[in-house]
Amino acid sequence: MRLIPAAPAAALAAALAAPAIAQTPAPPPPAPPPPLFEVTLKPSAMDQAAGKGFVDVTLKIANADAGAGAPLLTLPVVIANTDTVANTLTGLTATDANGSVPLVARDDPAAIAYSRHWSAGRAVKGDLLVRYRAPVDNTPPARGSGPPYSLRTEGGGVSGVGATFILTPEGARPYRTVLRWDLSALPGGSTAMSSFGEGDAELPAGAPLRLLSALYMAGPMRRSPAAVRPTGFSAAWLGDLPFDPNPLMTWAGNLHRWMSGFFKDPSEPPYRVILRFNPINAGGGAALTNSFLLTWGETAKDPEKLKGTLAHEMIHTWTATGLGGQWYGEGIAVHYQALLPLRAGMIAPSDFLDDVNDTARRYYTNALNDTPDREVGPRFWEDTRIRTLPYDRGAMYFAVLDGRIRRASGGKRSLDDLIVEMVRRKRVGEPADEAAWLALVTGELGAAGPALHADMLAGRLMLPESGDFGPCFARTSGRFRRFDLGFEPKSLVGDVKTIRGLIAGSEAARAGLRDGDVVTYSVAMDSVQGDQARRLTLNVTRDGRTFPVTYLPRGETVDAWQWQRVAGVPDSRCAY
Repeated sequence: MRLIPAAPAAALAAALAAPAIAQTPAPPPPAPPPPLFEVTLKPSAMDQAAGKGFVDVTLKIANADAGAGAPLLTLPVVIANTDTVANTLTGLTATDANGSVPLVARDDPAAIAYSRHWSAGRAVKGDLLVRYRAPVDNTPPARGSGPPYSLRTEGGGVSGVGATFILTPEGARPYRTVLRWDLSALPGGSTAMSSFGEGDAELPAGAPLRLLSALYMAGPMRRSPAAVRPTGFSAAWLGDLPFDPNPLMTWAGNLHRWMSGFFKDPSEPPYRVILRFNPINAGGGAALTNSFLLTWGETAKDPEKLKGTLAHEMIHTWTATGLGGQWYGEGIAVHYQALLPLRAGMIAPSDFLDDVNDTARRYYTNALNDTPDREVGPRFWEDTRIRTLPYDRGAMYFAVLDGRIRRASGGKRSLDDLIVEMVRRKRVGEPADEAAWLALVTGELGAAGPALHADMLAGRLMLPESGDFGPCFARTSGRFRRFDLGFEPKSLVGDVKTIRGLIAGSEAARAGLRDGDVVTYSVAMDSVQGDQARRLTLNVTRDGRTFPVTYLPRGETVDAWQWQRVAGVPDSRCAY
């Protein structure tokens, strides 16, 4: 035991009498800024006739010190049924302060996005410089239906989604990120843009994965409006389109501003739209960070018919939340995709009615519409009837919920109040998950709210009341043929598509299709499913010969709910 000598009495008395002096602790040293992650994209001159080119990618990861075997880089191999450049990139090299760093690749097929990981073959010291070449190839994707993510060339330029060609550092470490473009190989006057803005961009500290959910385009772009603002709506495309996109983009820009007010957004966020050709799913697209990739093609070049797609995808800007599954995000986008333009006075009631009936017809004729939500994710890409369920059933769920809230509140409340609250929660960082959603629904309807929600998730039929779409529309019914390929839908999954489970007497069998036929096709089954009159052409290879088989992919005729215009109610009352 250590003894502490007593202080002299006088000194002790003096100390007690003296005023206390506050000891202010020294401030802690400032935390070092997150390391810098620099990405430079250099597109080559593009071969338009061959539909090929490449993008040279340079990555610089500051302070990348890591031990031998440490994970360094990652890229999906397949994302949303779309191949990336993981198997086709060339010239991948990595160097640090001590020279070349060997990279060891490992695949993870069990991941949500089947991914490749590159680890260090030796210890890494200092900054890591990575270079590789990402090919651009317009060949239609072998896997068939999937979002139009891949690098594609048009009009002397290139566009694509980051998840298909940008390697990112492994782990959750935040980085300050700089995006740079080198356009020296592109035609004169070329410019570049991304979901992060025009040209080069600097991003605050954050996860490098944000680069994957962004759009990128470079080349002799055409713009609408011609003068691009840093915020608000802007569209870009390359080459000549078979229609004038400017009126459509002006319409979309006006709607974007209206939606910003509807969702009570205190600022009008930037929103970029890229238009490009799609040989598989023309008319569809992909929603990314503050941006959307809209596609056109031989079956989708009517600007009026592209309005619904634009409206749908813009809604995702505000309604993306932490809820699992797609019933919320896609369902609410379908619910509002015609309703908000109707309220804004930008489409006619007849257009709204067409949209409602298209969704209802596809949902109520769907032979798999009782599939529980928990099965949708695992089966999403194997069958278009599964793939469309979150959209159609989600939309009808929200219509039912809206009607019940309006009736319970005597017209003082609606679904809008819940959605705007979810948007607010997300914006300010409050919980916006399924528990938050159920609490809001319970607040409106009591125990009946969660019960309805559970029914939707269980696959029970969602049927709005006659007036749930407003006083202009009443429920009726019609008879329609179910979508039916006539064979096992999984036959169309994978690089090689071989017909299995052909149904005797089906339209496919009568058209001459056989088990064992290897087929390719160039249309999206989702759009074929929704069109009662749409014929399907499969290019069949059998016994060394290739030939087309065309038929109407429909089966039995069933009753389905629809809505019709109520006579005598003026258009002014239709925007419910």
